Amino acid sequence: MHAAMSDVVVIGAGVAGCASALSLARRGLSVRVLERNPGEGASWAAAGILGPQLEAAGDGPMARLCLASRALYPELVASLAEATGIDVGYRRCGALRVALSAAGREEIAREIAWQKAAGLAMELCDGDAARARAPALCAEVTGGAWFADEARIDPPSLLRALRIAAERAGVQFRSGAAVRRVLVERARAVGALLEDGSRVEARWTVLAAGSWSSLIEASGLAPQAVRPVRGQIVELTPASPVLSQVVFGPGCYLSPRDDGRVLVGATMEFAGYVPAVTSGAVRDLLTAALRLVPALGEAPLGRTWAGLRPHPRDELPILGEGEIANLVFATGHFRNGVLLAPVTGKIVAALITGEEPPLDLAPFSAGRPGLAA
Repeated sequence: MHAAMSDVVVIGAGVAGCASALSLARRGLSVRVLERNPGEGASWAAAGILGPQLEAAGDGPMARLCLASRALYPELVASLAEATGIDVGYRRCGALRVALSAAGREEIAREIAWQKAAGLAMELCDGDAARARAPALCAEVTGGAWFADEARIDPPSLLRALRIAAERAGVQFRSGAAVRRVLVERARAVGALLEDGSRVEARWTVLAAGSWSSLIEASGLAPQAVRPVRGQIVELTPASPVLSQVVFGPGCYLSPRDDGRVLVGATMEFAGYVPAVTSGAVRDLLTAALRLVPALGEAPLGRTWAGLRPHPRDELPILGEGEIANLVFATGHFRNGVLLAPVTGKIVAALITGEEPPLDLAPFSAGRPGLAA
């Protein structure tokens, strides 16, 4: 069985795949997106923290990639609102990274010293200054850092808006389309072969299958280049808002929502393809959250969920072309898939349309030594 040939077939319908499809369609290309099972990947389950400064330990390629993508968000959000009318929950709320000891505070100061030299908005603070920004923080907080430009977004709303905008731009989505292998003829990708034996042919193929990327045959990726890492999240529903900014501390992060809910995350577990919520993880997350913000102890427990994040061996995303012509990688985003969606879409569209990518992609190559088995 054959489908009519399109310009591009995108394998994967998470934020990376949808952002790529939308960018391509807006450049006039015909695009098909193949989706294995809706809602089983990382995008819908993420907490939506847009925080490249929170954990960046130095001014390297990953930090520059994340900062470039954060800068693209206001434009993307505005275009999605115009195309769909959906509020994706983008809020430039700022973020606090806090410590519970003098040593922890010193560690934060060392790790982010480069940001001041780079001209990024950051401010070291003692415990009192941290509590002045977030009064609900516990008395144990010794200090940390404030990042005014960090933001948050609602991933399910973002994914829905990207998909609707892409569909309105002409992208065709096919659900229940499990891909077995990349179709390769004469060292050139020509589409995808599905598990049911059908072929989806295209002039270009984009591999954006997240945690399932290494399971797809003939892509050139090593079998264990990308593995699933389970991340569990707990939702708390206080009667009134407790936090207005993201808080990142020992053992957990806290991401507030406009309605007062607080998302507590997230574990990092090599647990295979099992997106289960476990009692031990819920206990550990709640223990860390209540230590940071004791007032959350009165909050009713909301939902709990887990997602599978695509973990490359060296924890750098896999972006760009590989050894197979007309095959573009957009995978391995690990904990930064939502953050990196805008820049990923721009990179994929640039490569396929012959434009210059916005950044040097060599550190993210599929052939780099860090991905070798």
